[in-house]
Amino acid sequence: MTQTLSNMLRLMRNLRECMPLFVASTVVTALAQVTLVGVTVTSVWISTQFITDVDAPLAGFVALLFALVAGHGLGTLLEVWWSHEVAYRILHTFRIHIYQAIKRIAPVGLQGRRTGDVASAAMDDAEKLEWFYAHTASTIICAVVSPSIFVAVLCWLIGPLGLIMLFPILTMIALPIVLLPLQQKQGRALRGALVDLRIAVLDSIQGQRELRSLGMVANQQAIIDGLTKRVQRIMSRQSMRKAWESSYAAISTSVCSTILLVILTGRVLNGQLEGAFLPVAIVLAGMSTAPALTLVGMLGKFGELGACATRINEILDARDPIPSRPVDVEKLLGEEESLVAAQVSFAYDGQRVLKEVSVDVRPHRSIAIVGASGAGKTTFANLAMRFLDPDAGTMRFSGTDLRGYAPDEYRQKLALIPQDCHIFAGSIRNNLTLARPDSSDEEIWQALRAAQIASLVESLGGLDAHVGDRGTTLSGGERQRIGIARAILRDPELLILDEPLANIDPFLESQIAAHVKQLRSGRATIVIAHRLASIRIADHVVVLDNGTIVAQGTHAELLNNVTYRKLLGDQISARTCSPE
Repeated sequence: MTQTLSNMLRLMRNLRECMPLFVASTVVTALAQVTLVGVTVTSVWISTQFITDVDAPLAGFVALLFALVAGHGLGTLLEVWWSHEVAYRILHTFRIHIYQAIKRIAPVGLQGRRTGDVASAAMDDAEKLEWFYAHTASTIICAVVSPSIFVAVLCWLIGPLGLIMLFPILTMIALPIVLLPLQQKQGRALRGALVDLRIAVLDSIQGQRELRSLGMVANQQAIIDGLTKRVQRIMSRQSMRKAWESSYAAISTSVCSTILLVILTGRVLNGQLEGAFLPVAIVLAGMSTAPALTLVGMLGKFGELGACATRINEILDARDPIPSRPVDVEKLLGEEESLVAAQVSFAYDGQRVLKEVSVDVRPHRSIAIVGASGAGKTTFANLAMRFLDPDAGTMRFSGTDLRGYAPDEYRQKLALIPQDCHIFAGSIRNNLTLARPDSSDEEIWQALRAAQIASLVESLGGLDAHVGDRGTTLSGGERQRIGIARAILRDPELLILDEPLANIDPFLESQIAAHVKQLRSGRATIVIAHRLASIRIADHVVVLDNGTIVAQGTHAELLNNVTYRKLLGDQISARTCSPE
């Protein structure tokens, strides 16, 4: 209970700008509830008086009734308007904060997190919590304030006997709180099951080609069926618990109202209570539990809301891999437009993956970083892009420690061509102008021609042709060439290539390699390479093994190195491997 409330209250710090409207919405919600009861009670009173005493002066009560109706109408109007305004503002605020957190920690901070978890936090969990903060929170407040007013009026009418209605009100509120551990368990199970189902469905959609070619469509369908039934079982158990809570609320209210009716009827028969008060008191007693009854249904979802809040807090509180503000550092001369790694070391969770690595990447020079899987190539690339900061040593660009740059400022100076280029849903133009938004059409076409993909773009209908979600209308090689064109358009000072020719057709490989070589002309270039074609793009090769540099030199110089030959394997012939 304490942890759930703590998680949900911590999220309130992100909603400060919504608080004035939230308070106003809560006030008008209470106004709508109180005036509704007032309308009902006054109507019953007028009807009773009209039956028992035709000559009773009712003009004042009729005027009060009209005033209460107007107040209820106004309160309902403002409650619906303002609560939805609060809801949309909260949803906007949550999603902006979640996206900013993802941007802050990505890509390294997202490693180990399932895409479905992150997507659910940004979409489903945010909507669930919006519902709580915009609607449930005000209902909780009103569930305390409104019944207190109703019971006070009831006691004024019939004396201390009216306090009997506190029993169902308090026990209705207490029951979901007592069952909160069960709610939390069910809520966590449901959110996890929904994420698993979402991931399985996405995998099924994106992997249709593989599933059909392997004859595993039926097997995948069985997996989805199993996950769907798991969600249904959890929701069924939740519904059963909520049904018991609602049944208790209805039964306790009915029992107390019946007891009150019997006692008050006896008082009327004994002349201790005016008959006109009896229906008013019974109606007021029944309606006094209505806000608490609404609250029971909302508190029944508290466990699931707690799971949502936990998942969002995990993203918002994730540690930033690098500081967002630059630090004061000394600039070294003689390293203009150069990337220098000086005795760099780095460890993940205490496990060293780079050990005193020194690399000097000068303009007009390209360095290929090669090594077996786990040798530290990707970590070095992450350090070069400043997705990470080294534990020891320094990474410098143009003589300035990378910590002296704001992350976005430094990344404006570089371009990355990854092994699998991500293509965003939208037009080819939009994908390319990500590199430089002010690019002219002529500059875009020049980049496309340099990447050997201009003819394809023309056949698709030009720059405004849509490429589908994740570029599904393009082949892997075509997506790669779009990425190369994007890098050409960016015109960076530092170029980082992660196996840039991996998805290129062999007959285009030499042409693309020539254009990549032209692209890196005059720039400091790092090539993360596994294939001989990519290695040959580079002027100098650095061989990593278990996080340390074991050899370096030109491709020709390293052909006699055992580790290097083993890495290349069958890509080089026995004649090429033999000493000259």
